[in-house]
Formats: sequence, C-alpha cells, structure tokens
Amino acid sequence: MAAYGSGATSPRRKEIIYRDLGLSFAAHPITKKVKVVENEEAIKRAVKNLVLTNKGERFYNPLYGGNVTAFLFENFDFTTEFDIKKSITNTINTYEPRVNLREVRVKANPDGNSMEVTIIFNILATNRISETNFTIERVR
Repeated sequence: MAAYGSGATSPRRKEIIYRDLGLSFAAHPITKKVKVVENEEAIKRAVKNLVLTNKGERFYNPLYGGNVTAFLFENFDFTTEFDIKKSITNTINTYEPRVNLREVRVKANPDGNSMEVTIIFNILATNRISETNFTIERVR
C-alpha cells in the first residue's frame, strides 16, 4: 500500500460523470436492475431527445425542444435546411449546457419524406468530440 504523497498511484476506476436509464428498460441479466447508459452515450441520447422533443410536450416548460418534426411537412429546399439547422443550433445552445456545439448537418430526402441529421459536439467535462446521427421521417 502506497503512502500518501509517495508519488505512487493506484489504478483509477472509470469515472462516471453522467448516467441515464436505458430506453428498453430491459433488466440486466445478473443484477436484475434496469440497464443504464453512461457518460458519452448518455449525452448523445440527451441531445437526440432534446432535438426530437416538440415544443409544448413538456409540462411547465412549453418552449423546451427542437420542434424539428414540424419541418417534415414543409417543402425541402435550401431555406428549409437552413431553418432546421438554426432551430437545432438554438435548441442545443439553450438547453444542453454539457456540450459545445461544433456543427449541424441536415440532408433532406424529399422523395422519402425524411431528413438525416448529424450533430457534432464537444463534451465539456471530458473535452471529447462526439457526434450523434439520426433520421427524422414522416409517418403516413
């Protein structure tokens, strides 16, 4: 056992900064507890959920959310893509203090009534660059 101040270091456990419940709510096979996601995966999920939340869905916070699904019913053109990027940028900068947004990419697919969204951000606590990708599509 190393004495305090001797310069010897003990192996550090992986530090868990952020934790969130798994969306499947499936039980862990051994512990029988609900599975959780941690750190980078938890933040990726939070960013995606924030963007996909429609304004008015959260009680007592009606302005929360990206409201991007409303753009699915617009004609896809350069202006619509710009408006989507602006909405996502404003939403993340306002409601997600754990990240520093670097880039938002939106690729419209008018024939499939969908949009492919890529959000690249820097996680402030770990200084790691991460990205999340998802597709938003209109259900008929």
